[in-house]
Amino acid sequence: MDKQEIIKRCVESYLRLKNLKLVGLEVGIPWQTVYVYLKREGIAVTGDKARYGSATDRIAIIGEQRFYKAVPFAIDNNNLQFQASVDFSVFNLTVDVKTSKLQHKKINTRSSDRWAYCINKQKDIADLFVFYALNDELETEHVFLMPNEIVTNATTISIPKSGKSKWFDYKVNENELAGFFKQLAA
Repeated sequence: MDKQEIIKRCVESYLRLKNLKLVGLEVGIPWQTVYVYLKREGIAVTGDKARYGSATDRIAIIGEQRFYKAVPFAIDNNNLQFQASVDFSVFNLTVDVKTSKLQHKKINTRSSDRWAYCINKQKDIADLFVFYALNDELETEHVFLMPNEIVTNATTISIPKSGKSKWFDYKVNENELAGFFKQLAA
C-alpha cells in the first residue's frame, strides 16, 4: 500500500473513530504518524468526548448537544479544535455551555441539593454562559442564561434546587435561546 492510500485510510478511519490510537491500530501505523498525516490533510484533531471522555465530559456533551439543537445556527467550536476555549460562536458572540447533574446534599451537612458550574477558565473570554441543570435521569430541569457581566466576579456558580438564589433570575426556556441570539444579531 502506498503512502497516499495510507493517508486516505487514516482520514477515513479518523472521521469514523475520532481516536488517534484506534486509527493507528486499524491502519497499522503509530498514532503519531496518524496525527502528522491528519494535520497535513487539514483534518481537525478534536477527539470525541461523548465516546472517549471522562464522566464529566459525557455530562458536558449532553448540554452542548441540547444547546446546538436549540440554536442550530451556532458554530460548535469543539468540532473545529480540541478543547476549544469556548464551546460555541453565535454571530459575533462567544458562548460557553456548562452542564451539571443535580448534586445531592450530604448527610450531616447544611448544604442543599444543587447544581454547580465552574466558569473560572471561561469567565474572561465568554460573552455569555448557558447552564444546563440536569436531574438524576439526565433530563433538563432548568436552563440558565447569564451574560459575562453578571458572573464576572465568580469562579463557580452554585444553584440550589430550592430556587432560593439570585441565579434563578436568569432561568430561561430552552426554546427561547434561538430568538434571544437572533435579537442580539439584529
